[in-house]
Amino acid sequence: MKKLIISLFVVFLFIGCTVVSVPTCEQNQTFTMEFTNGTNSPYDLYINDQYQQVINARSKATYDIPSGYWSAEVVQISGYTLYPTDVFYSNTYESCTNYYIVF
Repeated sequence: MKKLIISLFVVFLFIGCTVVSVPTCEQNQTFTMEFTNGTNSPYDLYINDQYQQVINARSKATYDIPSGYWSAEVVQISGYTLYPTDVFYSNTYESCTNYYIVF
């Protein structure tokens, strides 16, 4: 009888323990930013002063960025008359949030 009670206790202990899954964004302390180029010209994308990629006309790029202060800059590559469009964005965001920038 004692072995049965111990066995049942062990079974209920394992059933009662659930594994709580922590989202990746919380583990990595990141937020998601989607950059959308709504123009007819390609743009260079810089995040935290580091070159990321060219975002072609009418396309999107999504990045997971470390939470806290961040900055992004988009610089027009072609399709301008005198000077390229150069736009700078910055803010402070918490992890596990989603944001969108359309330029």
